[in-house]
Amino acid sequence: MKISRSLVKTSSGHVHVRSAGEGKPLILMHWTPASGRQFGPLLPLFANAGFAAYAPDHMGYGQSDPRPTRWEIAEYADTIAELMGELALESAAIVGGHLSSEIAVELSLRHPDRVTHLVLDGSPVWDRAFREQVLATARQPAPDWAEDGSHIAWVWERSVWLQKMWDSNFELDDDSAAFLRGAVIDSLLAQQSDDSADALKNYDMEAALKQVSKPVLALTAKTDPLNNCHAKVLDLVPGASGHEFSGSHPIHHAENAAQYVDVIVRFLTGQAREE
Repeated sequence: MKISRSLVKTSSGHVHVRSAGEGKPLILMHWTPASGRQFGPLLPLFANAGFAAYAPDHMGYGQSDPRPTRWEIAEYADTIAELMGELALESAAIVGGHLSSEIAVELSLRHPDRVTHLVLDGSPVWDRAFREQVLATARQPAPDWAEDGSHIAWVWERSVWLQKMWDSNFELDDDSAAFLRGAVIDSLLAQQSDDSADALKNYDMEAALKQVSKPVLALTAKTDPLNNCHAKVLDLVPGASGHEFSGSHPIHHAENAAQYVDVIVRFLTGQAREE
């Protein structure tokens, strides 16, 4: 199935959106600093399962416009709500991973009528001290522009570092190299440094999860760096379903995309079981 692409105008700028299918709306929010490209192998599968699936690039990422100011989680969430209005979506199931799981939760709290279900794919439920320690280590300041193009090499090296951080089994081959080339292009197009670490640091995910009233599916994988937060998410959200993928996370391996889609579809259609 063909993936469509569009630019949707919001009050903060244009949001680039990939989409496929017709049916129940589903919004897939990428990990940062990635883009909606992350869901390329998944969109047709969700479409074939009867969903109208949308994968926007958050403002400041991919092919969306730069953010007008430094944002907190609330601004990201409000823009997704505005985007839904522009797409004529009254409500949708929301999938968010890592930073985007916070955006998904905040969207459900600030705009509850917009959200039917939450799929939280790795949630940073950290105390303040650990949060600041992790982000201080992870933040990598971008180098200045260089005539020899070394700043472009930095983008490639950072993209490889991120994939290895997200997936300890990552190996560079023809398929992963093609995906990383796309990630580098997205990063260069955005022309904006990744300042989402500040939004991540400032958001109290534990307090927010305690307020969630929507049906929740919490996902993780054995090798995911947020795996140690999975049980806490299930404790904080009464009635939440959970699923742990063995080995590497299928979102990083196109050959396992159907497994990822199946787990989410079962949840959204009332067939979920905790595993």
